[in-house]
Amino acid sequence: MTGRISLTGISLFVFVFNAYFISAFCQDKIQTCDFNQSCCCVFPLAVKLQNNMRINWTVLLCIFFFSGLVRAEVRFKEGDRVLLYGNSFIERMQQNGFFEAALQLANPQKGIELRSLAWTGDELGHRLRPERYVNHLNKLLNQWPADHVILGFGLYESFAGDPGIEKFKADLNGYLDEMKRRHPEANVILLSPIATEDLGHSHYPDPVRRNNEIKSYVDAMTEITDRRKIQFIDLFEFSKDQYAGHEELLTDNGIHLNSYGHELIAGQISRTVLGDRVYNEMDKDRIGSIARAVSRKAQYVSTLVRPVNTVLYFGVRGRANEYNTEIPRYHELIRKSDQRIHAMARDRTISFDPSPLTLDPLFNREPAKLPSPEEMLKSFKVAEGYEVNLFASEREFPELRNPEQIAFDSLGRLWVVTMPSFPGTIPGDVPHDKVIILEDTNRDGRADKSTVFADHLTVPDGLAFHEDGVIISHQPRLVFMKDSDGDGRADYRKEMLRGIDVTDAHHGGMIAMGPLGHVMFCDGVFHRSQLETPYGITRGVDATTYRFDLRKGTVEREYQTLTPNPWKITWDRWGNLFQMYGDGFVQDSNAIPWTPFGVYHPFKRAISIAYGKGSAACVISSPNFPEEYQQGMASAVLLRKCFVSISKHSAQGAYYKGSDRLDVLASPDPIFRPVDIAFGFDGAMYVSDFCTRIIGHAQNSMRDPRWDPYTGRVWRIVHKGKPTVKDWPKIEGISVSQLLDLLKHPQDLVRDHARRKLRSIDGIVPELDRWLAGELSDQNVLEGLWVLHDQNQVREKHLKSLLNSPDQRIRAAATSLIRFQENNLKDPVSLLKKMAVDPHPRVRSQVIHTVSYLQQKDLAYASILGQVDVSEDQGLKTVLADAGHGTASGQGPEVPVLIRPGDSKLKSWLLSSGNEKEKYFVFGGSAGKGGSMRTFVESPSTRRATLSIKHSYVKVFLNGVPVIASANWWSSDWNVQVELVEGLNLIEVEYVSGRGAQGHAPVYLFDPLGRKFTDLRVPVTENEIKMMATAYNKDNGQDDNAIRISAVPNQLAFSPSEIRLRAGKKITLTFDNPDLQIHNLVIVKPGSGERVGQLADQMAQDPDALKRQFVPDSEDVIWSTSLVNGKGTFEGQLEIPKVPGTYPFICSFPGHWRVMKGLMVVYE
Repeated sequence: MTGRISLTGISLFVFVFNAYFISAFCQDKIQTCDFNQSCCCVFPLAVKLQNNMRINWTVLLCIFFFSGLVRAEVRFKEGDRVLLYGNSFIERMQQNGFFEAALQLANPQKGIELRSLAWTGDELGHRLRPERYVNHLNKLLNQWPADHVILGFGLYESFAGDPGIEKFKADLNGYLDEMKRRHPEANVILLSPIATEDLGHSHYPDPVRRNNEIKSYVDAMTEITDRRKIQFIDLFEFSKDQYAGHEELLTDNGIHLNSYGHELIAGQISRTVLGDRVYNEMDKDRIGSIARAVSRKAQYVSTLVRPVNTVLYFGVRGRANEYNTEIPRYHELIRKSDQRIHAMARDRTISFDPSPLTLDPLFNREPAKLPSPEEMLKSFKVAEGYEVNLFASEREFPELRNPEQIAFDSLGRLWVVTMPSFPGTIPGDVPHDKVIILEDTNRDGRADKSTVFADHLTVPDGLAFHEDGVIISHQPRLVFMKDSDGDGRADYRKEMLRGIDVTDAHHGGMIAMGPLGHVMFCDGVFHRSQLETPYGITRGVDATTYRFDLRKGTVEREYQTLTPNPWKITWDRWGNLFQMYGDGFVQDSNAIPWTPFGVYHPFKRAISIAYGKGSAACVISSPNFPEEYQQGMASAVLLRKCFVSISKHSAQGAYYKGSDRLDVLASPDPIFRPVDIAFGFDGAMYVSDFCTRIIGHAQNSMRDPRWDPYTGRVWRIVHKGKPTVKDWPKIEGISVSQLLDLLKHPQDLVRDHARRKLRSIDGIVPELDRWLAGELSDQNVLEGLWVLHDQNQVREKHLKSLLNSPDQRIRAAATSLIRFQENNLKDPVSLLKKMAVDPHPRVRSQVIHTVSYLQQKDLAYASILGQVDVSEDQGLKTVLADAGHGTASGQGPEVPVLIRPGDSKLKSWLLSSGNEKEKYFVFGGSAGKGGSMRTFVESPSTRRATLSIKHSYVKVFLNGVPVIASANWWSSDWNVQVELVEGLNLIEVEYVSGRGAQGHAPVYLFDPLGRKFTDLRVPVTENEIKMMATAYNKDNGQDDNAIRISAVPNQLAFSPSEIRLRAGKKITLTFDNPDLQIHNLVIVKPGSGERVGQLADQMAQDPDALKRQFVPDSEDVIWSTSLVNGKGTFEGQLEIPKVPGTYPFICSFPGHWRVMKGLMVVYE
């Protein structure tokens, strides 16, 4: 079906002939027809024909013109099923419910089913999925054959701008081909993206520029759908008109529609699909009522498509019995939802019933007989000088069940996230997860009041206070909630972000609000997150921590690590960020530099404390605890030995390290599960106790009877040597000057809430400036700069003053601020160069950390890394090395592959290892480990392909460009979209060492539809692959007497990155630089690459460095090119060393060498 009906030839004649007879039988209809409705535009033409039987070409042309205005309305049959694919626009549309409600109301007797397979952050050519997800998807597709398919893409692809349009066209054509393969009989409708709304936001991308970019992609979609005769609904122009015609805003952030915006857009889609007359005659209030039922069903569909704990249902830890038991229950909930929707569409007297749909219990769980709070108190071993009491338990407050993250608000109330559903609500049960507020109204150290703030949540795992409410991590979303009427219950909810993965419920959680007003949240292993922002998509794979700038709307990957399962995040008073990981490690995150997507920090990097598995960590800031432990670290272990400890915490070198551990509370009973720690205004330590016999769902069934969802305790620990505080500062309802004075308070909790209040006050900047002009300590000034930053204000004078502070902790904190304020500083490079020679290694570590982020904007920052003195501190050397991965990701765009044809395996390879000569290798025989291998394929044309390999420690290059880069034992199944060039293509696989690294793995290459290419030339014998290697070398200027190496555009890489040459020969070496940046190529002695690179970095201070081509005067240098400008070439003679070995080659331009490097293997 096409978007416009065009009638030519016989079809046009038939149309005209029929129009004559329509006029004869429809006089009454014609007389009363509203000619503004496109469905009726034929009737006046029919009258014309009846009155004038002589049809001339003018009439025919008129008919042809007006017939083009007839909407291509979709006709539905009884039992039709509609599948929807796309990004969160489709998800949100279904959750709004208005479109499906209209469709159902227009077809009340047909029992139509709509199922959304949309996934937040999906682009046509980049769609992250959990490993083994396609097994589940195939089952869904088998159960949901489609009669109609609706697609919604294009918005996030358009961030690539004009350079990305051709790729977008190829991706769209490929995706439409895939839809034809999946749903051969289905009618396809493609929706355009909506326009970007101009909110007047000072930080969002320019809406005019964005809409020009989106328009280019909409034009491309129009071109393709016209050619393929697919119905296309242009929402771009419609949404632009709606923005202009409404005073109220229609989006929340320029790209995500609010409720009213969704209704308008859904109305436009409904008019096109159903026809104007049908839609206009509908009762919109009735649509709204049915939409509520649709919204509820959409949640069930979404959870089925992307279940919480995917990893246990069908992932790498999948258990068939749990899948087969629970997944059918989701289908049943959806079926019951459809029944109610269809009944409401047929009978307008049936109203929406908001009560949750339920199924018969999967099993009956009775509360277990567990030790009482009094019995647990008797069993505790408490450190000398400390005492513990029960603050709250399930006995006084039955809603206190399996408490997780805890936090004190500005009134001194303890907020508790509870998760009795852990590891996830059974499908068909009512969710019982909550956020509750515990109060100690008489301040006697025991809670006497409980309020349920939010109920019926799904796997909530954290909260952070913001403005006058709280942000709750409610998988897969961050949702802002507040109580606006004072009854203690959330009555306002607004989604702030979605797309956080739910593959494993205990592999990442807890959120935190930082000193700058940024929200930190995280993913655990097995996770694949795609987060939609006004700037495009931010993606993360496995253990990743993110920074969400609420002011700008940006989300960035803060760091990625092989240490699994990030949990609690906490800051000290100087802004140092620490995070507890599930393996029991507290990570000094300010010593973890930024790395490109897919580049992970090694296991146990920058660990300050490692006492045992747990999730709790909290910086000690307490008027009650001993002075020597202030700004130390409290942590807890919840597996095997269960205890809570405190440690001193300081950075003598590059890293913070814990010392003087004291276990303040321990229990021999394994039901004591301390999962979080918080210090109250009174100075006491509060510990949330999950209180269950088992804690790991990887080791135990999700429905193991030993889970104890009816118990939960909060314990309170005080130091007897100092009194607790009874009268703490008032924060709510005080003046601005009083709030500013609280920034001087010694307790972190007080200052945190004071900053939060100050950030939300209009006109706070002049007040802050007056305050900063007073007599303040450096610590006070730092607090003021943090608040000003949230107002997009920079005070360079005060920043420079802090950079000169006698306290290295203040200097490091000020250095960190440069990262966030760089755009508004006059000369941030000079400031960082100055701090690069600071006498304290922690400050220099912070320089490296800051530069690792800033080099994404400008690679000139990378040269500063070479000026950091790391000679006396091994930790500093490690931090510097960790910052040396450049800015470009080596990971190509992943897509889920439903079918990987076994006969697409590339079997013949040339394998090399160490200094040995290449040898022929065929998959199917004995497989070794390590080394590298290459093969070739010859393509008759440029084309899209999917390259697939299953291996955890591997780098794969296509024609010298990295497309897969994995050094992560948590993930191994890679399927990336690549583009083969016409002629010979080189595929290289480099195996890297790592924990549990496997042997050589086969590589598969097939078309985007999962079919083996039939016209690729692939080597099958040793002679064939060697002939192809010779031809490839010749095509690329390489033979026994010549070698050609090229810079890879935008990648800071060489291609090839490894060359193998015979010792003692003299050859011609040509270096091409197709990049925009300047590069050179320097060959050095074995083992001297880093040494020469550091010398090159130091040349950044040398005024003659450019004349010397940034090549150090060192005996380690064997040969070098000159500096080659972009699009330039260098050719020279190289005498290959006579001694066999591995000789590094680097680009010695400052900052480049850490990433842009390769190996020249010289053999006998």
